[in-house]
Amino acid sequence: MTEPAVPAGDRSPGGGLRGTRRALPAAAVGAFSAALYSVFSIRQWARFVSPSWDLGIFTQLLRAYAELRAPVVPIKGEGFMLLGDHFHPLLAVLAPVYALAPSGLTLLLLQNVLIGISTAVLTGCAVRHLGRAGGITLGLAYGLSWGLQSAVASQFHEVALALPFLTASGAALVRRDHRAAVLWALPLLGVKEDLGLTVAMVGVVVALRGSRRLGLLTAAGGLAAFVLVTKVVLPALNPDGVWDYADDSILATLLENPAAAVGALFTGAGAKLGLVVMVVMPTAFLAVRSPIALLTLPTFAWRLTSDVPFHWSTDWHYSAVLMPVVFLAAIDAVLVLRLRRYAAWIGTGLLVLALAVTIRFPLWQLTEPEYYRPAWNEQGALAVLDAVPDGAVVATDITLMGYLAPRAEVYWVGNDSNPVPDFVVVNTSSGVYGEAPPQDVVAYAESKFPGASFTEVLDRDGFLMAERAS
Repeated sequence: MTEPAVPAGDRSPGGGLRGTRRALPAAAVGAFSAALYSVFSIRQWARFVSPSWDLGIFTQLLRAYAELRAPVVPIKGEGFMLLGDHFHPLLAVLAPVYALAPSGLTLLLLQNVLIGISTAVLTGCAVRHLGRAGGITLGLAYGLSWGLQSAVASQFHEVALALPFLTASGAALVRRDHRAAVLWALPLLGVKEDLGLTVAMVGVVVALRGSRRLGLLTAAGGLAAFVLVTKVVLPALNPDGVWDYADDSILATLLENPAAAVGALFTGAGAKLGLVVMVVMPTAFLAVRSPIALLTLPTFAWRLTSDVPFHWSTDWHYSAVLMPVVFLAAIDAVLVLRLRRYAAWIGTGLLVLALAVTIRFPLWQLTEPEYYRPAWNEQGALAVLDAVPDGAVVATDITLMGYLAPRAEVYWVGNDSNPVPDFVVVNTSSGVYGEAPPQDVVAYAESKFPGASFTEVLDRDGFLMAERAS
């Protein structure tokens, strides 16, 4: 069935006073979103909350770029080239900001700014097509969406850089500017390898909407880029000569073992169905009426065929790239269904829905007085940071990696081939040691580095620190 055409006024670029009236609310909603998440991140940083080693990894990456070095990340292993893990060379554009303020907190705030930019772009698109009231409320609903909240709580990841480009591409699809949609999508190829398939899907939508030649070329180019990066580039840069996440690729699984791919799809079917529902639910399921929603399929494909349960969950950062897609699809659906006269009510409803869902997601912590108090182990963490001199070699668990990485050479204590460090730091409450965390840091350090001698230098609030004997 042919879709109703978008009125000509919605396709034409706005300017002058009209453009300003769109830009101001868009900028305000984007700034609000960035500021709110920054409050969350600043408190998270102050309370030494570290859900994974990823912030430390990306801090080492941006430090290397800022110092004009190859992106070697010791946390992943001695001499480990991070571009052989995931392909994200475009992150280098963030290095100048990191150089001005070398801290793991800088990465958290940069991520929030990128979210704010995407929120501003989406709000501008919504105001353009749905009017001020509907556009502002829908933009706020996107800014508060659970997928963005989970991404911020899991700290910095490369997909944050995808959000402005993906949102700008989707906004161009809404206004039927196919050339702009493709151009805005192309930088995604340098953000993460699987986004090549998302670029291909942009091409599919462009082709479905009439620009067949451009769409088919884009689809072929995105697919070719994905194959080239995963089959050639990543194995060439990876220390083991492989793409470590091949098992998470639906294409790889289908090509190698179609039966296994189908079987994997039905493993954890309840959780997977729940994820799909949660992704489209924030738009009151309007998103499914627009072909723009097809952009979710590549991400769903690798997540739903993965055998890693947290890929199916609403936690972590994996749903961040899905949020702008479904909200832009909702804007498009309002136009396709000719519901623009109800846009203010729709936007308000989606905002109420986003606020209701927030009770179960990270931003709700901002309503809890405890989140503004010092962490119980703050003094122990600060004592460790004070005791580690600049330039020291440190083997540690996840808690202080992002704090030490800007000024020390940090290794994950669980690696098998680390050099003997100057210090071993253990946080017994980090959760990475299971039910029996080390209690004797000297014995633990000497078991990790046979032949080296250590002495205990700190035991405070669950933080244990041993120094190599000279």
